Amino acid sequence: MKLSVLIERTRRRVRLIQLLEAAERAALTPISMEKLHAFAYLADVLSPVWKLDPFDFQISTKRKSPYYPDLQREIDSMIAAGLIEVSSQRYQRVGDDVLFSADFALRFSSIHANAVLEASMGDPDLVATQEYLNELASALASLADEDIAAAASKDIVYADSFTDIIDFQEMRGRTTNTQRAVQAFDVVFPRTDITPSRRLYMYAHYLGRRAHG
Repeated sequence: MKLSVLIERTRRRVRLIQLLEAAERAALTPISMEKLHAFAYLADVLSPVWKLDPFDFQISTKRKSPYYPDLQREIDSMIAAGLIEVSSQRYQRVGDDVLFSADFALRFSSIHANAVLEASMGDPDLVATQEYLNELASALASLADEDIAAAASKDIVYADSFTDIIDFQEMRGRTTNTQRAVQAFDVVFPRTDITPSRRLYMYAHYLGRRAHG
């Protein structure tokens, strides 16, 4: 295996462990495939709120809701490696595809998963990322369970995209419609110092309302 491929797989595995750790803290686990991909997408598109960069370079908007093929492949790999627990296995149709789906949770009895979590505590960038993911997971957990996956598809950038691809790299350095929506809270509450954490909660509830039309 090429070194660059190994580095990317390790990077993505750490990201997935952090997503599942945040979901666990917010009592979202076991988390369905749809909700996990929605969480990953919102983490990318809302990362500027926390002054972080998106993890992924791009995502296709051809599906009804966000779906990362690379993330799913890593989930499958980590299940085989014993790092992720699986429950409620099923098959479901997504567009023209019939996909295996299930609910996932981090296997905390795994020595390897715990080693990654412990090692990440010594890296300031990973600590900042985990704090952000924890806050975003808590914001999503405040929605009705059935609204979490739907909320991501109602994000302004995703729902109103004029192309088949959202390019997060291209959006770097410019204000997206999602960021404009988050910044608009300052207009609604002009005399309030809104923290980044509070902005995540407010935007999550905005998406929840959009999910209901």
